[in-house]
Amino acid sequence: MNIRLATLDDLQAISNLLTEFFAYNAGQQPANYVSVTENGEYPCAIISSNTGDFIVAEIDNEIVGLVHVEEDATPPYPSVKSHKYACIIDFFVKEEYRRKKIGHLLLEKAKSWAQSRNLEYIELMVLEKNQIGQNFYEREQFTTISRTMRLSIS
Repeated sequence: MNIRLATLDDLQAISNLLTEFFAYNAGQQPANYVSVTENGEYPCAIISSNTGDFIVAEIDNEIVGLVHVEEDATPPYPSVKSHKYACIIDFFVKEEYRRKKIGHLLLEKAKSWAQSRNLEYIELMVLEKNQIGQNFYEREQFTTISRTMRLSIS
């Protein structure tokens, strides 16, 4: 297995995996997400940027998992302590490759990525209905620091 930064040569494989990820999210919360086909624009923009990367897990020349990580910072409000941190935007491992430490290895590479940029911590959002994801992040020592709540008014 190879855990590495993605390149533009990986666009098709990443797009295919993101399409699978989007379908997974739509299945978890159909009121908020739709299953769409990724055309490559999104991963191309990230790979070409200076503030984010895709990290991929590759087995036998097949990309089986990915994490999209971005540099971020707290808002410049006087009441908020200033922090520079890494934000995980997307994190997905193909179902048949789960529970094989691939997610752990992707997260370790994301930690190294953040440390190399002198960022203070890694933050992410996980869907409330995604108990498998929540269990994984808790095993990896993530803790809940806030909760997003919604009131439907329509």
